[in-house]
Amino acid sequence: MTLLKKRGCAGCQPAGEPLAGEGKASPDPLFFPKRHASYAGILIAFIAVTFVAGEHIDFSFLDAAKDFPGGFVWFVEQFMPNAKAFDQMGKIASALAMTILDAIAAGTLAAVIAFILAVIASRVSGVGGPIQMVIRAFATVLRNIPTVAWGFILLFSFKQAEFTGFLALFFKSLGFLTRAFIETIDEADAGSIEALKATGASKLQIIVHGVFPLSLTQVVSWVLYMIETNFRDATLVGMLTGTGIGFVFNWYYRTFKYPTAGLVIICIAVAVIVVEAVSNYVRRRIGAPDGHSGEMRASHGKIKVRVRTASGTVLAVLVAFLAIATTYTMVNMGYGSADTIQAASDLVEYFKLMFLSPYLSNYTWADMFEGLAVTLCIAVLATAGGALIALVLSLLAASNLSNKLVSNIIKTVMAIIRSVPTIIWVLVFTVAIGLGSEAAVIGMMFHTVSFLTKAFSEAFEEVDQGSLEALKATGATWWQQIARGVFPDKLNEILSWIFIRFENNFVGAVTVGAIAGSGGIGYYLYIVANYMFNWHEMGLIIYLCLAVSVTLEIIATQLRKRFIVHR
Repeated sequence: MTLLKKRGCAGCQPAGEPLAGEGKASPDPLFFPKRHASYAGILIAFIAVTFVAGEHIDFSFLDAAKDFPGGFVWFVEQFMPNAKAFDQMGKIASALAMTILDAIAAGTLAAVIAFILAVIASRVSGVGGPIQMVIRAFATVLRNIPTVAWGFILLFSFKQAEFTGFLALFFKSLGFLTRAFIETIDEADAGSIEALKATGASKLQIIVHGVFPLSLTQVVSWVLYMIETNFRDATLVGMLTGTGIGFVFNWYYRTFKYPTAGLVIICIAVAVIVVEAVSNYVRRRIGAPDGHSGEMRASHGKIKVRVRTASGTVLAVLVAFLAIATTYTMVNMGYGSADTIQAASDLVEYFKLMFLSPYLSNYTWADMFEGLAVTLCIAVLATAGGALIALVLSLLAASNLSNKLVSNIIKTVMAIIRSVPTIIWVLVFTVAIGLGSEAAVIGMMFHTVSFLTKAFSEAFEEVDQGSLEALKATGATWWQQIARGVFPDKLNEILSWIFIRFENNFVGAVTVGAIAGSGGIGYYLYIVANYMFNWHEMGLIIYLCLAVSVTLEIIATQLRKRFIVHR
């Protein structure tokens, strides 16, 4: 990952002063004090917000630290698969295969539609006018409606069926990929696009010969990432819609058959790790240099106009596999007993009720704001605790800062923890520790630690090795190298990752409130949708979640623009 640091702008120097590179520029004497003051202010605010959040929901990190070891030991003992659990392996494998195929189909179909929408909405290739804003707003709404809300909405329309879960993943994927593709196309090489325009190329020619080739590698990477994400989300969706591996886990979990539920967790973890490994391999291959230069000639001496490359072969195989898997899934999918046309009509009516006439009837505004406060507090505490633990572990996991064996062990453990969906960790700690906010925070924190350890350690591994060697040459200790060579260079990036994770944890807190009964706005959403069947109130709750999610997304986007470029 590349770090961006905005240190000023070109053309800001007064006339007569040397330009950068013409002489040795003296550092601004106020720069470092200002930067340290900013960091100190952020740290103080971070501690204060964490303290207030803990007081508000009566959460104590000390109590959590005392409860965690016993709870984790209980989890290992109770969820350890036994011989009887393996009798259900056929059922588990079938549900797992269904879930993987649904994740692939939802991501692939969403990618096709999202790319078309992105081309129309992009500033580089778009048609211009208000349609660009409409598509961008449409993508923002789809992406920021919580997955749990999608599950509730679609379940009423399409009933309990595999197709219902597929649609929940599809709509979420469509919103995310449309936004990702728009940004990818907008960041395509402007020089190449302008060159095509200068030749008089039409819009279609610009898209085919410019936009598509320039953005293809990044688009494929986003599709693979979305399939990975869909597989994790499919566990939650399956719990809501009664299909796939999520339903299988929930069934054994709710009936106290913990050894079999533990086997399901292991199968999910293995599948996620395999999917992620294959995805990473494909991304590396399609992004790798082709390994040849100059003109390529056939045996008869003629120049080959089209040269088959390793990356091109991998890409062709990937596209063929996605097309076959998607076709097979859609043909063999369980569509349930609901009439699809009528269900789609009902869905439109439900959306009208939710978004055109939202109002409260069973709860008050005080209840809503208190619910949002509880959800935000859970997200803050899970992020703060997870970031602190991850910061320590990431220093030991970074290969350039730690022993290779220790680094590999930590990375492996974090990969295993990260492969289990957050909702499963929360549900596990709910029975291990008890119902309430503590189990929710610990479960979310567990996943946050694994996520941030990976992000931080990869950032630390990008530190200039020459700087670290120079510090070693001066006799600096390991901690001095960290304090003077690592943190000053990567602190901006660390803060950005923490806020990005906080954005994700807010959505996660809404989910666990609905599924695990930890309270907050998600719990109100669950009650309104499942017991009161009040679409107007449900719409208002979704609007509140959207408002917070969009606000956090805007802040996170600004942080990414300032500090982080694409991984």
